[in-house]
Amino acid sequence: SCFGSRRFRHCDLAIAGLPPLATARRVCRAMAKAHERAASVYCRGPLLEAVQRSRVFEDGKHFVDMPMRSDPEDILLAFKALPPKARGDRECLRRFVAEHFLEPGEELVPVDLSSTPKLPPFVAAGGLADDDLRTFALALHELWPTLCRVTAPSVAAAPHRNSALPRRHAMVLPGGRFRETYYWDSLWIVHGLLSSGMLSVAKGLVQNLLDDVREFGFVPNGGRVYYLNRSQPPMLHAMVAAVVEHMDAEEEAAWLKDALRDLRREYEWWMAEDGGHVVEVGRFRLNRFYAQWDEPRPESYLEDAMTSAGCRSVCRELASVAETGWDFSSRWSRLGGRTGSSGYCLRTSEVTRVLPVDLNAIMYSFERTLSAISEAVATGERLSLARGRPPTDPDAIAFSRAAARRRLAFDTLFWQGSLGRWVDAWLPEDVAAAAAPLRPLDLAAQGAVRGRAPTLADFAVPLWAGLGSEDQIAQSVDALRRSGLLGPGGAATTPIASGQQWDAPNAWPPLQSMLIEGLAASEAPEAPALALELARRWVGTCLMAWKSTGHMHEKYDADEFGKDGGGGEYEPQVGFGWSNGVALHLMERFGDLLAVGASGFEVETPQPQRRSQPSKLVRMASL
Repeated sequence: SCFGSRRFRHCDLAIAGLPPLATARRVCRAMAKAHERAASVYCRGPLLEAVQRSRVFEDGKHFVDMPMRSDPEDILLAFKALPPKARGDRECLRRFVAEHFLEPGEELVPVDLSSTPKLPPFVAAGGLADDDLRTFALALHELWPTLCRVTAPSVAAAPHRNSALPRRHAMVLPGGRFRETYYWDSLWIVHGLLSSGMLSVAKGLVQNLLDDVREFGFVPNGGRVYYLNRSQPPMLHAMVAAVVEHMDAEEEAAWLKDALRDLRREYEWWMAEDGGHVVEVGRFRLNRFYAQWDEPRPESYLEDAMTSAGCRSVCRELASVAETGWDFSSRWSRLGGRTGSSGYCLRTSEVTRVLPVDLNAIMYSFERTLSAISEAVATGERLSLARGRPPTDPDAIAFSRAAARRRLAFDTLFWQGSLGRWVDAWLPEDVAAAAAPLRPLDLAAQGAVRGRAPTLADFAVPLWAGLGSEDQIAQSVDALRRSGLLGPGGAATTPIASGQQWDAPNAWPPLQSMLIEGLAASEAPEAPALALELARRWVGTCLMAWKSTGHMHEKYDADEFGKDGGGGEYEPQVGFGWSNGVALHLMERFGDLLAVGASGFEVETPQPQRRSQPSKLVRMASL
């Protein structure tokens, strides 16, 4: 199957709008069977292998996004009937695919957004007086209709003929080759939609992801059947909180109760003992990324087949890196990995050995938000993530205690005072191989906390999650300034120039947003000022690139103001959902304060120092 059986363990729970439990069970079982039928073409099997290994399409994602013209069983029988020579001939396969499949995107239809405000509300209210920024904000606002789609009725009517998952509400796509929603991308798209005054679209986007939790027990990496073997950083709680801020009290009360049920299910999925995502470290239960897949990823089949050379554990690592959202980066390579002409070797990725600082900071935020939502639902009060008094609801108390335990883990395990920052923790080799059982570990005794070069995750995500004392944050700000990550065009992900897209010199919108939000919310000296400085850099580089290319880009070059990023396993994409959302949200938050440096970049910046070889990863004694 394309997904483990535990993916559907929540099928016995009622679905909103379908009160009879038996009906809910039948719908879940029918949909699971439909996805299994689709997976026989899109996720594995002789047709997928033949098309991808023959490189019928330059981008392997093209084929697995093509809707079927007939049932998968009939297509597989037709393929089996081809002469053996034809099954390995690129042109014969190209004709076969054209006969039996539609073009990618034909399963999507545009959405009528005629009721969208002509101007973002913060612009209409006079929030931007600077002409360049005002024009830029309006241009981004007008991009939403070009990215907004809904699945055609044929997808729900025949899910077994589509890799696209049926959606009840409109989606906002990233753009380019990405013809589906992606999990963690959606948070920053939601922020942008809310800044544009598009609450109903933002709410629908979040509701689609809540629907995923009801059907699968978790939110898949993306809205395709081939993404059902993994998730992405669990940001749904933050999306719910963001949308609720824009609701009135009556709407909030009705929606939040259902959302709480789904968020609890997702939390259970991440904390399940049989899923591979949890490792016990002494008294702490911490999280890692662990995909339920040990074959080449269907959308990158040929690349994974060549990298893994048939090794299933390597395939699991590649899929697990995709679950991180950082695909790919030297961050996940074991220390001392060999380098090649195109950078570090992907085969040395060992993400399942890592307890990532960002994932665990996000889980801390998840637990705090669950506590706040549980309290709000129990008391009937408005949701407040900054509530001062202790919770009174038993569930709220339990989640608050879980967050407190994880915060203690950050102080005792992830924080490294000698470095002035938080760091990833590396597990012993024998732990990464198995999903279960859980094993208590003493990482300090086993030397599993490895020193390494800094990554932006060390700073951005703990700060965004509200972790750290004032002294720790002050040390973190100082370490960030000295890290070599800050450049004219933003903050780079790592100082390692490996050729992979989540390494230097690339700067990515979600991390800029988390870093800026975390610094801006801090009371530590210099943090709010640095937040404004970085916001100016980021909006400025996006504006300059937009002026020169006419596009918003997926990522940017931290070393060169106004330049888009590159590298990775696919061509750089334009559109672009989360880039638009981050820029709009920052313009709403900071307004004309961004004008200094936004057009001419007047912020003084030291020249970043880049390491060109992954083999130069910092090697320190075990911490």
